[in-house]
Amino acid sequence: MSVQRAVLKREGEVAHAPLTQEWRLASRARRGVTGALLLGAALLGACGRDQASAQDGVGGTGDSTVTRADSGSVSPADTAAVASDTSTAVPDTSRAGRLARRVPRPDSVRALYVNAWAAGSRSRMENLIRIADETEINAFIIDIKESDTYLAYSDTKIPLALEIGAHTRPATKWLPALIDTLNAHGIFSIARIVVFKDRMLAEKKPELAIRHANGSVWKDNKGGPWVNPYDKRVWDYNIAIAREALDMGFGELQWDYVRFPDVTNSARAVMRYPGSDSVSRADNIRNFIAYSKQALAEYKVPVTADIFGLVTHLEGDVEIGQNMERVVSVADAVLPMVYPSHYASGLYGFAKPIANPYQIVRLAVTDAVERARFVRDSTGKPVAEVMPWLEAMSIRGAAYGAAEIRAQIQATYDAGAKSWALWNPGSKFAEFEGALRPASGGPSAIERSGWTPPAWELPRNRLSKVILKREQAARVADSLSRAGASAPAPAAPSATTTPRP
Repeated sequence: MSVQRAVLKREGEVAHAPLTQEWRLASRARRGVTGALLLGAALLGACGRDQASAQDGVGGTGDSTVTRADSGSVSPADTAAVASDTSTAVPDTSRAGRLARRVPRPDSVRALYVNAWAAGSRSRMENLIRIADETEINAFIIDIKESDTYLAYSDTKIPLALEIGAHTRPATKWLPALIDTLNAHGIFSIARIVVFKDRMLAEKKPELAIRHANGSVWKDNKGGPWVNPYDKRVWDYNIAIAREALDMGFGELQWDYVRFPDVTNSARAVMRYPGSDSVSRADNIRNFIAYSKQALAEYKVPVTADIFGLVTHLEGDVEIGQNMERVVSVADAVLPMVYPSHYASGLYGFAKPIANPYQIVRLAVTDAVERARFVRDSTGKPVAEVMPWLEAMSIRGAAYGAAEIRAQIQATYDAGAKSWALWNPGSKFAEFEGALRPASGGPSAIERSGWTPPAWELPRNRLSKVILKREQAARVADSLSRAGASAPAPAAPSATTTPRP
């Protein structure tokens, strides 16, 4: 089968996303059976039963709660079938072998979030892989370390992780085998690691925690401590976890909670950061991303960062260390969480942002794309790709379905971005499948039913003040330039004029 690549234009030149889709790089001949073959004999032998049946998971991008994954037992017949199907193809499980099998990053990444408990469930992964096989989805973002501190896997060799017990509640024991399976299906794998919201590390190692002005360990309004974003030991710990994930064959690294706590001014006033040395919050976050990229350079993978949706719109660092211009100057991609439910009434001019998913995402992503482009054009250096997190869940009284998801995807394209990720904290996407275009090309089910993109002209006066100020300054400069060009040249002094003494 020939490879047909869908090329999405950048910078707002595309009115509608193309209907053709990027084919998987792995042969579809290897995908003929979903079910037991998908997860492989090694995977089944390592686990026996779904890890999801044992524990509940908590956390997620946007401080959401991860629901318990569905449990499902593996029958002896399944195991026998897998052993038979895979007996002639034993993959090279060495580090070099896994790195060699990585799927190249798609030009247009279209990802689903997979929490650790879903990754540990055979039945859940079977269904998620089916969605990717049948639709435009070509990537999974998988939890490696969540905001509850625990690692998703048990076989860590990191001394600090073993000391604090980060390995004692693994959601899955088959991650390397799962990555092998995803590679066989041509699904790009992204490792998500929560960085500075690390309760257990802060509790077990208080010298690594943010401090209170009274000398104690500072805690947020839920009673949880955070680690100190300035402490290089915290940086190195997370980079060590990233190394273990990348050694499994992940193709990209995503930092989440790469920020300072989002708190009130009164709470912020009592927070202390040993070792800050007067470095600003925004510079510190930028420095961490740069440091991690250098430390992981040998893997030749993109290093990306999740950011608050408001970071694309507001000036400064939003009091959490995330400044749009600084982050895009160093990360390979930024993932703003442009969830319509997270925008307050009145923002972007909408009384009820959650009821306007297309408009909110279009404005927020346009802010991000234009601010990133300015950094690129003014510095002459590469900047991060903008790849928004889109909201695939019903929350706060709004019922989202396929139409709302397709609207957000279209808004992303119309804003000039070409990649996106769907966020559902429980990794449950069945009710949204109608928004996804088929892998073979053509419109999605919701589009076939008559849905069309909103006819809406973006009001530029609602964009970020950062953009509007730059445009105003450019107009003033252009006006002065024109005035100077049209003014008559001063007359040359007469040769007979006697200079004044």
